[in-house]
Amino acid sequence: MNCKTPNPMAFDRVNQPLCFPSLGCLHLVVGCLPGDKLLKMNSTEFWDKRSQQYDNAVRKHDAAYDRTIETAKALLSHSDVVLDFGCGSGEFGLDLAPHVRRVHGIDTAARMIDLARDKAREREIGNTAFDQKDLFDRSLDNQTFSSVIAFSVFHLVDDAPTVLARLNDLLATGGLLISETPCFAEKNWLLRSLVTLAQKLGLAPKIRSLSSGELESFVSGSGFKIVESRIWDERKALQWIVARKK
Repeated sequence: MNCKTPNPMAFDRVNQPLCFPSLGCLHLVVGCLPGDKLLKMNSTEFWDKRSQQYDNAVRKHDAAYDRTIETAKALLSHSDVVLDFGCGSGEFGLDLAPHVRRVHGIDTAARMIDLARDKAREREIGNTAFDQKDLFDRSLDNQTFSSVIAFSVFHLVDDAPTVLARLNDLLATGGLLISETPCFAEKNWLLRSLVTLAQKLGLAPKIRSLSSGELESFVSGSGFKIVESRIWDERKALQWIVARKK
């Protein structure tokens, strides 16, 4: 990702189906590109190349996905204006759109945004907007969101506190942050070692090995009050956090 100013994020990519819960997922992320090309790609190129793979995976709606949608729906209302941060191909936002006033999805990967827009047209969902934007794009300053969804994003940013502070700024007072994040510090050493090796070889995006406690500290230190924090999917080390802007 190429942030303008500042540049706290390596990726604002939602990548739940492409995270590393198993060795098989590692192969999925690597994809079919030669290693020399991978080593030269920046983050946006990385996810652009995998946009269709990502969309094919996220469309499958596994049990964790369905639970995320149902739980988020219960937290949102028809009056909510929702920012879908790191929206990817828009699957989460599109599934939540019928239950809120509007969803605005942002992502730096152009091909992801194209897929999201195509799906919105195909499904005839008119209360969504998907834009290729960085979180720090100044055009967002003129908008106020009542809720932010951030699914499998915070482990992909370089400076989570700065990102969380920006999300806090974009929320109305009392607004909700609804998130789930892979916390790889809680996984076994073999998986962490394999992820680290893949990153060094340029075969995987940069991933921060967060613990649930560290993530909670970042959220609560960025102007939020945590109202719920629990393990969402133990196999994928997903931590579910809902927080309210103070």
